[in-house]
Amino acid sequence: MDEKDEVLLPTGDWDADGRPVARARLTALKDQREKVVEADTDAVIPVIFVPGIMGTNLKSTITGDPVWRPPNTDGVGAILGALGQMVVFLFRGAATRQRLLNPLTSEVDERGSLDAEGTIPEALARERGWGSLMRSAYNPVMAEMHRKLNDLMSAGKLQPWWSGDGVRAPAEYGEQNGMSAALTPEQCKKAAHYRFEVWSGGYNWLQSNRLSARDMIARIDQVILPYYAKRGVRAKKVVLVTHSMGGLVSRAISRLENYANLLGISHGVMPATGAAATYHHCRAGYTGVSSIILGRNAGEVIAILAQAPGGLELLPAADYNQGKPWLQLGDNGTRIPFNGDPYKEIYLNTKWYGLVPEGNTELLDPSAPTAEAASAREEEDGPTLSARTSFQINIEGVQFFHKDISRKYHAPSYVHYGDDAKQLSWGELHWSGGSMMSADGMETVSDNRNGKVKLKGPGGQIKLEIADPADPGDGTVPACSGAAPKIDVLACFRQGSLGTGEYAKRGKKGYDHQGSYNDERTRWATLYAAVRLAQGADWA
Repeated sequence: MDEKDEVLLPTGDWDADGRPVARARLTALKDQREKVVEADTDAVIPVIFVPGIMGTNLKSTITGDPVWRPPNTDGVGAILGALGQMVVFLFRGAATRQRLLNPLTSEVDERGSLDAEGTIPEALARERGWGSLMRSAYNPVMAEMHRKLNDLMSAGKLQPWWSGDGVRAPAEYGEQNGMSAALTPEQCKKAAHYRFEVWSGGYNWLQSNRLSARDMIARIDQVILPYYAKRGVRAKKVVLVTHSMGGLVSRAISRLENYANLLGISHGVMPATGAAATYHHCRAGYTGVSSIILGRNAGEVIAILAQAPGGLELLPAADYNQGKPWLQLGDNGTRIPFNGDPYKEIYLNTKWYGLVPEGNTELLDPSAPTAEAASAREEEDGPTLSARTSFQINIEGVQFFHKDISRKYHAPSYVHYGDDAKQLSWGELHWSGGSMMSADGMETVSDNRNGKVKLKGPGGQIKLEIADPADPGDGTVPACSGAAPKIDVLACFRQGSLGTGEYAKRGKKGYDHQGSYNDERTRWATLYAAVRLAQGADWA
């Protein structure tokens, strides 16, 4: 190309398939310069964003009505809408929540609001499923990935961000494995041979992550890859970018389903071995304003989670915190699980400290008919499983899922997580307030279902309550779980006040779990991972 030629860059317009369009300008007759357009590549790497629990919009398979729309918080209008949702949920009891949020009658709803921030037309973003995800938490990073990954090089030179921030050493952003070097111009050039197109990976987060993995594979094989094949565009494998529980779905895609069309995975704030916060929510409900929607007490939470294997799979697994006991009963040091079996010792246990103790059995089915009505229904329809039995079956499924994915990660994977001293999380959980001779010898006098119980035993009565979180993390996932991925992980970014590196602990502050992808550090780690994963592509 002659230096005197006029280079025409894409104008920001797109054709119907999302390809950039450039327009030539009319010039005077004496202007004989050639018009040169930088041709776009016809090879694509689809990037699929897989959200966390409750991050996907759901609708009823029966009526088609929305049953779950996570409240957005990105503007006055969105906040007013969120307040409206809170009012609605304020008057929804446990039985209504259970009926609406049933994994067997729910499916992904792509009709939600979206904001592609001008990166692609709204119609194209909707076609790629962006409307299925929580807009304020996920659309911004999806737009950022599209923007930066498709602006790596121009005229053979690195674009400004990639020649500066993009080629910093991973260690500056908290990478602790020590095996990953800074990106090179050659690696960026290899990645620039591909167009990165971002799709949503919404899923039914109520059902088991194992089933969601199968649904995701069907979407890739029946929708995403055929989309390109029909247009004569080369696209062989996909990259998965995950948030929180989306990491469990993606690991199941790779290691349980052995899916072949997977280039790699970038995990964000994944509860790799579970999170003790799930136990807290089942015994005390959520805290703060979000509790109005997510559940103000054990009754409102259990009504949903007891029938939702996906949520139950966030409970601490047997290998949580390297198999150490994490639930302390009273102040005299009794910790469980004793034998490394949280399923039998905690989740299926009906003692006062169990996930659903005997006194809370009614919470498993808040819409249960009276004994007389149940008897009449049984005579007509035959015997049915009790709510407790159904719950036990779900916990057994959780145990199998945990066992099947334990210490299994896609090769290659990249990970980032929060480790901040002020974003406190429940690494361990403590029923505090008094000592007892034997936890199993205590009986429940009262349980307010907000984390406070009164017990009686041989030594008299004591009052216990769940202590506040005290372990570093991101406010939800403790660092011990976020840092758990090891095998096949090429880079692991520890970010927050306890991380190392100039940018890892920027301002000595961490980020909160839900909004983690609105932080520059997580975005840097994700963009780095995408370029590194692109090195394995071979279809440009």
